[in-house]
Amino acid sequence: MTPCSLLCRRLLVASALLASATTAQAVELARVEGFGPVSRGLAGGGLAHPVGAAAMMLNPAELLSISGEREVMFQFSELQARIEVINSATGERVRNLGYGANRGPYDLPELAFAVRRGNFAFGTGLFAAGGFGIEYGRNSFLSTTTTNNVATGLPISSRIGQLRVPFAVAWRPHPQWRLGASLDYVNASVNLGSLLDAQQVGGLIASGRATGSLVPVLAGIPNLSGAHFGFIRNNYLTSALTSQGIGGRVGVTWQPTPATAVALGYEFKTLLANYSGRGTLTAIDADNNQIVLPGTGKLPRLQFPDAWLIGISQRLSSHFAVVADLRHMFWSKSFGNTVVSFRSDDGGDLRVSLPTGFRDITTLSLGAEWQFLPAWTLRAGGSHAFQQLQDSGALSATFSTTTRNHLTSTLVWRLATSHELGLGMSYGFTPAVNNPGGNVNSVPPIEVRNRQFNPVLSYGYRF
Repeated sequence: MTPCSLLCRRLLVASALLASATTAQAVELARVEGFGPVSRGLAGGGLAHPVGAAAMMLNPAELLSISGEREVMFQFSELQARIEVINSATGERVRNLGYGANRGPYDLPELAFAVRRGNFAFGTGLFAAGGFGIEYGRNSFLSTTTTNNVATGLPISSRIGQLRVPFAVAWRPHPQWRLGASLDYVNASVNLGSLLDAQQVGGLIASGRATGSLVPVLAGIPNLSGAHFGFIRNNYLTSALTSQGIGGRVGVTWQPTPATAVALGYEFKTLLANYSGRGTLTAIDADNNQIVLPGTGKLPRLQFPDAWLIGISQRLSSHFAVVADLRHMFWSKSFGNTVVSFRSDDGGDLRVSLPTGFRDITTLSLGAEWQFLPAWTLRAGGSHAFQQLQDSGALSATFSTTTRNHLTSTLVWRLATSHELGLGMSYGFTPAVNNPGGNVNSVPPIEVRNRQFNPVLSYGYRF
C-alpha cells in the first residue's frame, strides 16, 4: 500500500463523504423546516393543513385549500450555520465562516403561484430546496496534514445547491378527499474542497474500494503527506459540480369532518444525471511542495432520497389549530455507498466506492397556529429527528452533522384582505457528535457541534 494510493483513496473518500453529507444536511433542513410561511412556522408540519401555494412542495393535494382563486407566495430565508469542529486530542477548534457569493450565510429564496378552479388546482414555482455548506478557510487544523504536520494553506469548503421548479396539480374527486401530484425539474450543484491525510486511505485500499491508473502515479511521489481535492466555484447560484434531473411527490388528504384532516404523502427519489465539473487533485509532500493535477470530477448515482409522510391537522376553534407530521427518509438507500471519480487532463483516472454509512431518518414535527387578532396570526412549532444521520465512526471533520432539533415561530400580519407579511425565526441544534479517530473518516478524535439561526421573511398575495 503506497502513500500515493492512500492519498488518492482518501481524497475521493473525504470528497464523497463531504458531498453526500452536505447534501443530506441541506435537504433535511429544507424538508424539516418546511416550505412557505405556514409550514415553516409549524416546524415543517402541515401535510394535512392549508399551507398555501407552497403545498406543491409538501402535499400538492392541499393546493385546493388556498384562500381565494389565486395565490402568489414569496419567501426569503437566510441560513446562518454555527458549526464548530474540535480536535479532541489538541483542543484546536475551527468554526464555519462566511465568504460571500452565497457561501455563508446561505440564501434560500422561494416563489410560488397557484390557481384553483372548481375541483381542480394547479401550481408552479421556484424553490431553493437546498443551499447549505461549510467554509473553514485555509489556516485551521483541517488544512494541516497529520502525516508530517504540513500546513498546506488549502481551502476546506463545501456547498450543496438544489433548485426545484415544481409543476403541480390537485383534484377533489369527493368532498372529503383531495389528491395531488407534482413533477419537479431539479438543478443541483456541489462545491468540494477537502484535505486528505495519507493515513486515512489505507483501509479503503485494503478493502479494494479504489481503482484507477493514478494510484501508481501518485505512489511515486516521495514523502507524500496528503492530498487535496478541490472543486470550488465562487458563484452565487451554482457550484463546481453540476447536475440536472427530475423529482416529485404525491399526496392525498382525507377530511372526515370540517375540523379534522389526515394526509399521506410520498416524496420520490430524484433521477439526476452524474454531477460533473472541473477541479484539481493536489498532492502534498513533507516540505509542502504541491503537485496539482487539473481534471474532471464526477459524482455518479448521487441522488436525494425518497420519503414517506403522514400528517394530521385539527382545528380546535375558529382561531386555533394544531398539526402533527411524521416523516421517514431513506438516506441509507441513497448513501450507503457513494462513488466518486476523477480523470486528470493527462488521462489518469481514479474511482472509489465509499462506505458513507448514512442511516434512515424519522422526524416528528408538532405545530400550532393561533389567530389572536383579526389581522395577526402566530405560528410556532418544533421538530425532532429520532436518529443521527451518521454514527460516530462515519463522522468526518469536513462536513457538519445533521441538526436533529428545530424550534420555529412566525408572526404574520394581514395588511389587507389580499396581502400578508410574515417575519419568522428558526433555531436548529443537535447534541455534539464524536468520532474516536483512527479510522478512514478521521485520524484525530473529533467533536462536531452545530447550531443554526435562520431568519425568514415572507409575502403573500391572494386574489
